[in-house]
Amino acid sequence: MDRRSSSVWAYFTIKDNVNAKSDICHKIYSYKSTLTNLKKHLSSRHFIFLKQGQSINENQSTESSIDDPSSTHHTYDNSINSSSISLPSTTSIPSTSQQNSLIDSAPSNANANAFSQIVTGQSQMQADNNAKSHKRKQLSIATYIPKKMTVDMKKDIDQSLLNLFTKDYQPFKLVEDKGFKQFVKMLNPNYTLPNCHSISKQYIPALYEKRLREVKELVVQEAKHVCLTTDCWTSRNNESFMAITIHFVDSNFSLQSILISCSSFNENHTAINLSEQIQKTIDEWQLEGKIKLAVSDNATNIKNALGLLKLKHLGCFAHTLNLIVQSALTLENELIDKVKTIVTYFRRSTVANNKLKTYQINNGIDKPKKLLQDVQTRWNSTYYMLNRFIELENPIRGTLGLLDKAPQTLNSDEWSIIKELCTVLRPFEEATRAVSERSNQLDEQNQDQPDYISIDNPSTSNSPSIWETIDTSIAKLIPSGTSKSRAIIEVQRYLEDGMLKRNMDPLKWWQEHKYNYPYLHILAKQTLCCLGTSVPCERIFSKAGLILNDRRCRLKSEKVEMLLFLNYNST
Repeated sequence: MDRRSSSVWAYFTIKDNVNAKSDICHKIYSYKSTLTNLKKHLSSRHFIFLKQGQSINENQSTESSIDDPSSTHHTYDNSINSSSISLPSTTSIPSTSQQNSLIDSAPSNANANAFSQIVTGQSQMQADNNAKSHKRKQLSIATYIPKKMTVDMKKDIDQSLLNLFTKDYQPFKLVEDKGFKQFVKMLNPNYTLPNCHSISKQYIPALYEKRLREVKELVVQEAKHVCLTTDCWTSRNNESFMAITIHFVDSNFSLQSILISCSSFNENHTAINLSEQIQKTIDEWQLEGKIKLAVSDNATNIKNALGLLKLKHLGCFAHTLNLIVQSALTLENELIDKVKTIVTYFRRSTVANNKLKTYQINNGIDKPKKLLQDVQTRWNSTYYMLNRFIELENPIRGTLGLLDKAPQTLNSDEWSIIKELCTVLRPFEEATRAVSERSNQLDEQNQDQPDYISIDNPSTSNSPSIWETIDTSIAKLIPSGTSKSRAIIEVQRYLEDGMLKRNMDPLKWWQEHKYNYPYLHILAKQTLCCLGTSVPCERIFSKAGLILNDRRCRLKSEKVEMLLFLNYNST
């Protein structure tokens, strides 16, 4: 039976009858005679202060403790009287052993018969009383009161509660909302919600320290060669952050991505200051000599900072594409602004938007579509806007003719230019989307704008595709061994092997064939960790924008770093 009742067990796990292990730092302390050692460790090492005599089920009321009957063992009330009929005070009912002794000591004459009748009558009366009391017995309120919550159960619920803040970025004050309190009470009245102060000062820091130790152990054991990505961002509070992620291939040929730093950086963004911050993080995580490649945007200061650290630098491929396309789009700014004016008109005018929708329905379109507005910082959103604009060419032409004070429509030449512009931009969009997508997971921003990715499949479109060019070039490659390569059996066998399809996972292939290439697979593990973009860092800052919203704009940078670390490195 689990007799642990002190709240200290929410942070420790019993190893044996003498020692307990900290769930946060995994250090072992004795608790044989007292819990003082455990409490001192929490207060001095983790700054967790527990109240005197605080129990795991503190502030729980038995009157409101109603749990699932299926999980409750029924216990009958023993306080009900065993007999509902009282005998005269002069007559006592002998027990069974007493009855036997009386019978043995009774005389054998007529007095014995009378004595036997008295004993028999009393026994019958006791049996009737027991039967009546059994019929009248009913379940008491104690039947429905569940057992006290165990330490392990409370740990599981606490962890699920913390997921609301680390995975969903809910504000800490959620636990003080009346509706949420009522919801939790209906689910399990035995659970007492911690207040927002405890979550901020105790639970989140303890979970952060625990996860930080686990991630550092993983990096030390598995990360032999890593790719580093970095980027900077300024929050709505005008506070600057710098994020650093590393990526490596583990022993199972799985690509691991870890956020090692997302700290406040309010210094001038000079090359020297940036290099010092990066070097500090490298030293903290023991990554010296392990970095194969550093990826960032093409800003001069970060390029010079990585140069000072003598790290091999690669400009973000997606950022480079963005600069190329943005520069090209300036040639058609006037036409694009004209399209933006029409799109803005339909999105702001309820009447115009409804007429556009009605026009599509009347022309046999079951699911009418809306026009898309572009985002200034995302060139591909301009492509999506133009692509949708061409797709709804006839409905736009017809609806603008029915509206009063509508913006000027495009002429035939302008429609033709937009169509050609989309044809030119399509390969760039495919490349940008391909390098920006994480394995088996679309960019979170695209989940909020699903229309952006609902474009024609390149295989069914007549417009040129970047993948058609790549696939055609690979299909023409016929491995030809030279005299030198054929001297190396392993390299020869690798070159003569079939080409891997573009949509297949190369890491999985190397995991399955590592025994066929005992030396080449080592080189593959060292080089396949390198990324082509710094998108992982940009994705972190997208999440940071969700944390620093209107409801939690006063959140300190230390808490932001903890939440981002726990979210990115969650298991």
